[in-house]
Amino acid sequence: MTATTMTPGVRRVLDSPHGRRFGRPGERLAAPQATQRPDRQPSREELMLAQMRGNPRVEHRLRHGDLPDWMHVAQHRKASRPEPAPVVPPVPRPRPAPDDGPAPGRSPSTPPRPSRPPLPRRPRRPASHRKPRRRTGWILTGYTLSAALGALAHNLSGLLG
Repeated sequence: MTATTMTPGVRRVLDSPHGRRFGRPGERLAAPQATQRPDRQPSREELMLAQMRGNPRVEHRLRHGDLPDWMHVAQHRKASRPEPAPVVPPVPRPRPAPDDGPAPGRSPSTPPRPSRPPLPRRPRRPASHRKPRRRTGWILTGYTLSAALGALAHNLSGLLG
């Protein structure tokens, strides 16, 4: 494209200084007239609400406020309710000293409690779903016996045959 075939909008963007080539979001938006005051800048929330004017939820919020009525009623009830008294934790009894004598709830003639019997052992469960155990000892014994019997049979067949 040459300079003669460029549209005026493209030429204006290219001629503008480096930091001003493209607009920022919300730069050209005007805040609503009811909430805009000349002595301060509009807040981000006011700018966003002005941008979403056609949204029915935003319209309902602007008409009825941020919170529903039942929350205002609950807040009023909570404020009118008296505060409960603070709970004071109970003070624990001091530990008995060795020279205090018998414990207050126990007479000196009360024998100590017997120890409890041990709990019964759990029965062994069948392990049919598990991997079978290796029986290397039996396998090794079988091989040794078969080799020894084979050697003995070979010797006997040579003597007898």
